[in-house]
Amino acid sequence: MRPRPSLLPSARRPGAARAWSRYRDNGARHLIGISRDLQSRVMRRLGEERGFRGLRPSLGPFLSLLWIEGRPITAVAAELAISAQACAQLANLAEAAGYLERRPDPADGRSKLVRLTRRGRALVEAAVEIILDVESEYAALAGPSAYARFTDSLAALYQGLRLPAHADRALTRAAGRSAGVLPLIAERIQQLLMQATLARGHAGLKLSHGQVLPLIGPEGGRVHEIARVQRVSRQAISATSRDLEALGYLRREPDPRDGRGGVLRLTARGSALIRDSVSAVDGLERRFAGLLGAARLAELLRVARSLYQALRLEQEIFETEFERRAGGAARSSGSLPRAGDEIQRLAARLRSELGDVDAERLASLLGARARRTGS
Repeated sequence: MRPRPSLLPSARRPGAARAWSRYRDNGARHLIGISRDLQSRVMRRLGEERGFRGLRPSLGPFLSLLWIEGRPITAVAAELAISAQACAQLANLAEAAGYLERRPDPADGRSKLVRLTRRGRALVEAAVEIILDVESEYAALAGPSAYARFTDSLAALYQGLRLPAHADRALTRAAGRSAGVLPLIAERIQQLLMQATLARGHAGLKLSHGQVLPLIGPEGGRVHEIARVQRVSRQAISATSRDLEALGYLRREPDPRDGRGGVLRLTARGSALIRDSVSAVDGLERRFAGLLGAARLAELLRVARSLYQALRLEQEIFETEFERRAGGAARSSGSLPRAGDEIQRLAARLRSELGDVDAERLASLLGARARRTGS
């Protein structure tokens, strides 16, 4: 009998179930997912409410490093742990959008400094304000006290990882202890995990592959779903997927949900990468325990997991057909979570998917309809 396509190639091997469960549910994934959600909300609101254009998630950490003074591209690249070429591309994007300018370096006539324009400084200040507003939703989901401990631990982790100081004292006081440091922490987590998997023999992997590989679920991955989670174009995800197919980590099959489309599945080599990724995550958490202490790390990971689940991040990727049917059965039988919890999760999800402007508009429309019908 032919095995069900939803099973991974390694699913029948001893220990595979534990590896897959750990891969799907771990602190690194939760922190990266929350960071992605935060950046998406901030970018959307910066565009919709403040009129800033030409933004990408990668521009946030880059521009924040220029808050105090202009710096050479090579210095910024070193702090972000990316190549000078990649950093120059970010500078070109920021300059084209009006957030950055290049000036001669007084210390080196052959070099130039990149520094924020007035518009760039306004962008960073507006982003801090929006981050604090978004965090009020996160605190409501996690609980104010738990969230305060979470952000305190993030600050300690940020310092322990020796990540770059990206603001002056006034901006730091305005932000306080906040998840604003999370994008740089998440970026470093991805770099450390990539280094660990490369050391385990997975040559050819690049950071850009992290947009696709972690989002191949138990029933495979679909380009449009991955693009929606990552908030990038389908074309970008398709190009990365083809690269991973060429490296032997993925294969493409007809989509059983839609005969016109395709589904990406892990190969045996891809499943080996999953096992090695789990080992890398275990090693990363041991390193974090050394920085924070075991109890503090456990609390950080607990709150991160709670937020990740409350925001329903990546759910469409990892929910199996069985879980979708079980969820439908639960809704039919009435065995649902408490209404207040579900409403909070729905509100957060709507804001994440629609943005604050459209979410408020939807709420107004629903309220008006309820008043008309008297319900």
